[in-house]
Amino acid sequence: MKRLFLAVLLCAALVAVPAAAAKPASPPTLQPGKLIVAFGDPAVGFASGTVRGSTITNPRGYEVDLATDIAKGLGLTPQWTYTSWNGLFLPGTKKFDVSFQEATITSQRARTITFSSPYLNANQGVLISKQTTPPKSIADVKKLQTCAQTNTTGLDWINSDLKPTKRPLTYPTTTAAFQAVQLNQCQALILDVPIVALQAKADPGKYGPVAGQIDTHEKYGAVMQKGSKLVPLIDAQIAKLTANGTIGKLQKKWFNLDFSKIPTLH
Repeated sequence: MKRLFLAVLLCAALVAVPAAAAKPASPPTLQPGKLIVAFGDPAVGFASGTVRGSTITNPRGYEVDLATDIAKGLGLTPQWTYTSWNGLFLPGTKKFDVSFQEATITSQRARTITFSSPYLNANQGVLISKQTTPPKSIADVKKLQTCAQTNTTGLDWINSDLKPTKRPLTYPTTTAAFQAVQLNQCQALILDVPIVALQAKADPGKYGPVAGQIDTHEKYGAVMQKGSKLVPLIDAQIAKLTANGTIGKLQKKWFNLDFSKIPTLH
């Protein structure tokens, strides 16, 4: 009986060893052990670094820290890359696992890509040039020479809701749009409140004030390949970082602005 009992124990041990040694499946990323994170043009407070071709070095900002924490939670090493805004929502294979580009979640964009759950709320803001009298209402904004970045919800709002007297100017990048405001070619840039507020704070001498915000109830989501298997994993990390207060701390660290104090235009 003792020999039989020992044989049973030995078999059980041999079965248990492989089970204990088995590792959890690695997240389904493009490169094993890495999370390839794409950013776009530099955005003050969100993500900025040195861009050379498709490579980004020394990135820093809210979205960078958020992506770092998400990668850590998934047991992955973040790897940074650049992708253009205008190509972000095109259908087809992505060269990144996830992209953070202050992208508003919309049903139209979700036809070609998949969004994560929201990680920031953002209305549209009105950044004016130094030569422009601050508008007191949406009717006042309608009379100004407006501008926006192409393929943005700010431009959508101008065309569908504002319907200004003058045709809006459009620019492929935020850098070009901000420069137009500096030169007074554009009197009022319509772009997300966090982006314009942080830009005005960083270079206060180049612009007029953020004259107001339009209550559009927008939310930012990270962009992933359509149907990506990473979506539930990324969403779980965002939920965890929201619940434990990390996201709130990161917003305070990088923004240090109360966007709610910017007046709402009606």
